[in-house]
Amino acid sequence: MPRKVKNALAYTGAFVFWIAVWHIAASAANKKLLLKVPLPIDTVKEFFRICDKAVFWKAVGTSVLHILCGFGLAVVLGTVFGVLSGNIKPFKILSMPILHLIRSVPVAAFIVIAWLWIPSAVLPSFISCLMVLPIIWSHVDAGLLAIDNRLVEMARVYRMERKDIILKIKLPMISPYLRTGCITGLGIAWKSGVAAEVICNPGGSIGALLQGAKTAINYERVFAVTLMVVLLSLLLENILKVLWKEQKR
Repeated sequence: MPRKVKNALAYTGAFVFWIAVWHIAASAANKKLLLKVPLPIDTVKEFFRICDKAVFWKAVGTSVLHILCGFGLAVVLGTVFGVLSGNIKPFKILSMPILHLIRSVPVAAFIVIAWLWIPSAVLPSFISCLMVLPIIWSHVDAGLLAIDNRLVEMARVYRMERKDIILKIKLPMISPYLRTGCITGLGIAWKSGVAAEVICNPGGSIGALLQGAKTAINYERVFAVTLMVVLLSLLLENILKVLWKEQKR
């Protein structure tokens, strides 16, 4: 049996296993708890029900736009700051406390603090950018440190132009680090962006739908919208992986 088929069967089996665990746990909980825990089949039914509404897809589009804008800005700024850190030691020393601060403070605290000055409509983009920035920054910095300086020196001996050194030696060595940072960062951007929407509740967003469903005690809808969040996260991550592979060809 081909390896890809084996992997597909293994992942499918794991998926079915956890769906079964969810069904059994929810069934047991519903016998003892006052509030109903949605079963997998109830969640799927509600999922298709909300997918039939234009308001839902408008909210999905708004959230995707907000989060991708924040993610894109983080990639640009993180790359610039990572290059500066990798080449200018005083800059790296001065910026270390900021990186540690962003990594240490809980995302909920950042959301509440930023909400004091930033409008709700912009806050998800800002939080997504802020959470992804140190990831891209540190990965680019690590990529620069991993560059083999002997290759760079040899290129200079052979009078290779500075542009060619960057494009043909440094960039290919940094690329795997940047790719890993972007894939990891996209998941973080999505989670933190939706969290910001849930807290600041901007109208017409996935976070607002989650908050509204929770307020209405419509737990099937809470689970269904959460399912869409998971699917979108996986979709965007795989699109990024495909685009990255296409660029390398």
